[in-house]
Amino acid sequence: MLGLPEMPLPGTRSALEPGRAIKPGRHGLPPETVAAIQRDRLIDAFVQVVAERGYAGATIGRITDAAGVTKKTFYTHFTELDDCFLAAYERGTEIVLERMAAAFGAERAWPEGIRAALRTVLSMLADAPPFARMAMVEVNAAGPRVRRARIECMERFRAFFAGPGEVAVPTVVADAVVGGVYSAIYVQIENGETTDLLDLLPQLTYFALMPLIGRRAASRYLEAAPEVAK
Repeated sequence: MLGLPEMPLPGTRSALEPGRAIKPGRHGLPPETVAAIQRDRLIDAFVQVVAERGYAGATIGRITDAAGVTKKTFYTHFTELDDCFLAAYERGTEIVLERMAAAFGAERAWPEGIRAALRTVLSMLADAPPFARMAMVEVNAAGPRVRRARIECMERFRAFFAGPGEVAVPTVVADAVVGGVYSAIYVQIENGETTDLLDLLPQLTYFALMPLIGRRAASRYLEAAPEVAK
Protein backbone atom coordinates (compact mmCIF):
# COMPACT_ATOMS: atom_id res chain seq x y z
CA MET A 1 0.00 0.00 0.00
CA LEU A 2 1.23 3.48 -0.83
CA GLY A 3 2.47 5.59 2.03
CA LEU A 4 3.43 2.67 4.29
CA PRO A 5 7.08 2.26 5.27
CA GLU A 6 8.90 -0.65 3.69
CA MET A 7 9.41 -3.64 5.95
CA PRO A 8 13.14 -4.06 6.68
CA LEU A 9 14.93 -7.27 5.86
CA PRO A 10 15.69 -9.52 8.84
CA GLY A 11 19.03 -8.72 10.43
CA THR A 12 19.14 -5.07 9.39
CA ARG A 13 18.14 -3.79 12.84
CA SER A 14 19.70 -4.39 16.21
CA ALA A 15 17.49 -6.46 18.46
CA LEU A 16 18.72 -4.30 21.36
CA GLU A 17 17.56 -0.94 20.03
CA PRO A 18 15.99 1.06 22.88
CA GLY A 19 12.77 1.44 20.94
CA ARG A 20 12.33 -2.34 20.83
CA ALA A 21 12.83 -2.89 24.55
CA ILE A 22 10.03 -4.14 26.76
CA LYS A 23 10.07 -2.62 30.21
CA PRO A 24 9.97 -5.13 33.05
CA GLY A 25 6.89 -5.22 35.19
CA ARG A 26 3.70 -3.45 34.17
CA HIS A 27 4.44 -2.11 30.70
CA GLY A 28 0.86 -1.93 29.50
CA LEU A 29 1.47 -3.80 26.26
CA PRO A 30 -0.98 -6.50 25.13
CA PRO A 31 0.47 -10.04 25.18
CA GLU A 32 0.28 -10.34 21.39
CA THR A 33 2.34 -7.15 21.00
CA VAL A 34 4.97 -8.44 23.42
CA ALA A 35 5.11 -11.75 21.54
CA ALA A 36 5.50 -10.00 18.18
CA ILE A 37 8.32 -7.79 19.48
CA GLN A 38 10.14 -10.76 21.01
CA ARG A 39 9.80 -12.84 17.86
CA ASP A 40 11.07 -10.01 15.65
CA ARG A 41 14.05 -9.44 17.95
CA LEU A 42 14.90 -13.14 17.88
CA ILE A 43 14.74 -13.23 14.08
CA ASP A 44 17.01 -10.19 13.74
CA ALA A 45 19.43 -11.61 16.30
CA PHE A 46 19.44 -14.99 14.56
CA VAL A 47 20.39 -13.48 11.22
CA GLN A 48 23.19 -11.42 12.75
CA VAL A 49 24.64 -14.33 14.73
CA VAL A 50 24.53 -16.66 11.72
CA ALA A 51 26.15 -14.03 9.49
CA GLU A 52 28.95 -13.52 12.01
CA ARG A 53 29.60 -17.10 13.14
CA GLY A 54 28.05 -19.27 10.44
CA TYR A 55 25.13 -21.57 11.06
CA ALA A 56 27.45 -24.16 12.58
CA GLY A 57 28.53 -21.61 15.16
CA ALA A 58 25.07 -20.36 16.02
CA THR A 59 23.65 -21.49 19.34
CA ILE A 60 20.38 -20.68 21.04
CA GLY A 61 22.34 -19.05 23.85
CA ARG A 62 24.18 -16.71 21.49
CA ILE A 63 20.94 -15.81 19.75
CA THR A 64 19.04 -15.10 22.95
CA ASP A 65 21.95 -13.02 24.25
CA ALA A 66 21.94 -10.99 21.04
CA ALA A 67 18.16 -10.61 21.25
CA GLY A 68 18.15 -9.68 24.92
CA VAL A 69 15.68 -12.42 25.85
CA THR A 70 15.77 -15.72 27.72
CA LYS A 71 16.05 -19.20 26.29
CA LYS A 72 12.55 -19.82 27.60
CA THR A 73 11.36 -16.99 25.35
CA PHE A 74 13.10 -18.58 22.37
CA TYR A 75 11.25 -21.85 22.92
CA THR A 76 7.98 -19.96 23.24
CA HIS A 77 8.35 -18.92 19.59
CA PHE A 78 10.51 -21.62 17.99
CA THR A 79 11.06 -25.32 18.50
CA GLU A 80 14.67 -25.38 17.25
CA LEU A 81 17.24 -23.34 15.33
CA ASP A 82 15.95 -24.51 11.93
CA ASP A 83 12.52 -23.23 12.90
CA CYS A 84 13.99 -19.77 13.49
CA PHE A 85 16.03 -20.04 10.28
CA LEU A 86 12.88 -20.84 8.32
CA ALA A 87 11.02 -17.86 9.79
CA ALA A 88 13.86 -15.48 8.95
CA TYR A 89 14.37 -16.91 5.46
CA GLU A 90 10.72 -16.91 4.49
CA ARG A 91 10.11 -13.41 5.80
CA GLY A 92 13.15 -11.97 4.04
CA THR A 93 12.70 -13.70 0.70
CA GLU A 94 9.03 -12.69 0.62
CA ILE A 95 10.06 -9.06 1.02
CA VAL A 96 12.69 -9.39 -1.72
CA LEU A 97 10.36 -11.14 -4.17
CA GLU A 98 7.57 -8.62 -3.58
CA ARG A 99 9.87 -5.68 -4.29
CA MET A 100 11.31 -7.42 -7.33
CA ALA A 101 7.78 -7.97 -8.67
CA ALA A 102 6.91 -4.32 -8.11
CA ALA A 103 10.06 -3.16 -9.93
CA PHE A 104 9.47 -5.62 -12.75
CA GLY A 105 5.84 -4.58 -13.17
CA ALA A 106 6.68 -0.88 -13.24
CA GLU A 107 8.56 -1.27 -16.54
CA ARG A 108 6.83 -1.39 -19.92
CA ALA A 109 9.19 -3.79 -21.68
CA TRP A 110 10.16 -7.25 -20.42
CA PRO A 111 13.93 -6.66 -20.78
CA GLU A 112 13.70 -3.46 -18.76
CA GLY A 113 11.64 -5.31 -16.18
CA ILE A 114 14.37 -7.94 -15.86
CA ARG A 115 17.00 -5.30 -15.29
CA ALA A 116 14.79 -3.54 -12.73
CA ALA A 117 14.13 -6.79 -10.86
CA LEU A 118 17.83 -7.66 -10.81
CA ARG A 119 18.74 -4.17 -9.70
CA THR A 120 16.27 -4.51 -6.84
CA VAL A 121 17.57 -7.82 -5.50
CA LEU A 122 21.22 -6.79 -5.85
CA SER A 123 20.58 -3.48 -4.12
CA MET A 124 18.61 -5.06 -1.29
CA LEU A 125 21.25 -7.69 -0.60
CA ALA A 126 24.05 -5.12 -0.85
CA ASP A 127 22.29 -3.02 1.78
CA ALA A 128 21.73 -6.01 4.09
CA PRO A 129 24.97 -8.06 4.30
CA PRO A 130 23.89 -10.18 7.30
CA PHE A 131 20.67 -11.26 5.59
CA ALA A 132 22.52 -11.80 2.30
CA ARG A 133 25.02 -14.07 4.04
CA MET A 134 22.32 -16.07 5.79
CA ALA A 135 19.99 -16.41 2.81
CA MET A 136 22.55 -17.08 0.09
CA VAL A 137 25.44 -18.88 1.82
CA GLU A 138 24.51 -20.26 5.23
CA VAL A 139 21.22 -21.64 3.92
CA ASN A 140 23.28 -24.51 2.51
CA ALA A 141 24.06 -25.67 6.06
CA ALA A 142 20.44 -25.65 7.23
CA GLY A 143 18.09 -28.59 7.56
CA PRO A 144 15.71 -30.03 4.96
CA ARG A 145 12.78 -27.70 5.71
CA VAL A 146 14.91 -24.63 5.08
CA ARG A 147 16.49 -26.12 1.95
CA ARG A 148 13.00 -26.90 0.65
CA ALA A 149 12.03 -23.28 1.23
CA ARG A 150 15.04 -22.26 -0.85
CA ILE A 151 13.88 -24.48 -3.72
CA GLU A 152 10.43 -22.91 -3.55
CA CYS A 153 11.98 -19.45 -3.55
CA MET A 154 14.04 -20.30 -6.63
CA GLU A 155 10.88 -21.50 -8.38
CA ARG A 156 9.27 -18.13 -7.78
CA PHE A 157 12.49 -16.39 -8.83
CA ARG A 158 12.35 -18.35 -12.10
CA ALA A 159 9.15 -16.58 -13.14
CA PHE A 160 11.06 -13.35 -13.78
CA PHE A 161 13.26 -15.09 -16.34
CA ALA A 162 10.65 -17.19 -18.15
CA GLY A 163 10.06 -14.54 -20.80
CA PRO A 164 6.83 -13.01 -22.06
CA GLY A 165 4.08 -15.54 -22.72
CA GLU A 166 4.32 -15.59 -26.49
CA VAL A 167 8.03 -16.49 -26.49
CA ALA A 168 8.47 -18.19 -23.13
CA VAL A 169 11.86 -19.60 -22.27
CA PRO A 170 11.87 -23.39 -21.64
CA THR A 171 11.88 -24.21 -17.94
CA VAL A 172 15.30 -25.84 -18.08
CA VAL A 173 16.75 -22.68 -19.63
CA ALA A 174 15.07 -20.43 -17.07
CA ASP A 175 16.44 -22.69 -14.32
CA ALA A 176 19.92 -22.39 -15.80
CA VAL A 177 19.62 -18.61 -15.76
CA VAL A 178 18.42 -18.63 -12.15
CA GLY A 179 21.29 -20.94 -11.21
CA GLY A 180 23.81 -18.67 -12.93
CA VAL A 181 22.48 -15.54 -11.27
CA TYR A 182 22.40 -17.27 -7.88
CA SER A 183 25.96 -18.54 -8.32
CA ALA A 184 27.35 -15.13 -9.24
CA ILE A 185 25.70 -13.53 -6.21
CA TYR A 186 26.81 -16.38 -3.95
CA VAL A 187 30.47 -16.05 -4.99
CA GLN A 188 30.52 -12.31 -4.40
CA ILE A 189 28.98 -12.69 -0.93
CA GLU A 190 31.30 -15.57 -0.05
CA ASN A 191 34.26 -13.39 -1.06
CA GLY A 192 33.15 -10.64 1.30
CA GLU A 193 32.11 -8.27 -1.49
CA THR A 194 28.41 -8.03 -0.65
CA THR A 195 28.29 -4.23 -0.72
CA ASP A 196 29.57 -4.29 -4.33
CA LEU A 197 26.80 -6.55 -5.64
CA LEU A 198 25.34 -3.83 -7.88
CA ASP A 199 28.51 -4.02 -9.96
CA LEU A 200 27.13 -7.31 -11.29
CA LEU A 201 23.99 -5.71 -12.74
CA PRO A 202 25.15 -5.20 -16.37
CA GLN A 203 26.61 -8.71 -16.68
CA LEU A 204 23.68 -10.46 -15.01
CA THR A 205 21.16 -8.52 -17.10
CA TYR A 206 23.01 -9.55 -20.25
CA PHE A 207 23.18 -13.16 -19.07
CA ALA A 208 19.46 -13.30 -18.25
CA LEU A 209 18.31 -11.66 -21.49
CA MET A 210 20.59 -13.40 -23.97
CA PRO A 211 18.54 -16.65 -24.23
CA LEU A 212 15.44 -14.70 -25.24
CA ILE A 213 16.52 -11.63 -27.21
CA GLY A 214 19.92 -12.81 -28.46
CA ARG A 215 23.47 -11.73 -27.80
CA ARG A 216 23.41 -8.59 -29.94
CA ALA A 217 20.28 -7.12 -28.33
CA ALA A 218 21.34 -8.14 -24.85
CA SER A 219 24.81 -6.66 -25.24
CA ARG A 220 23.52 -3.11 -24.99
CA TYR A 221 22.88 -3.74 -21.30
CA LEU A 222 26.60 -4.39 -20.87
CA GLU A 223 27.32 -0.92 -22.18
CA ALA A 224 24.95 0.93 -19.87
CA ALA A 225 26.59 3.69 -17.89
CA PRO A 226 27.03 2.72 -14.21
CA GLU A 227 24.80 5.54 -13.01
CA VAL A 228 22.03 4.32 -15.33
CA ALA A 229 22.49 0.64 -14.44
CA LYS A 230 22.30 1.39 -10.74
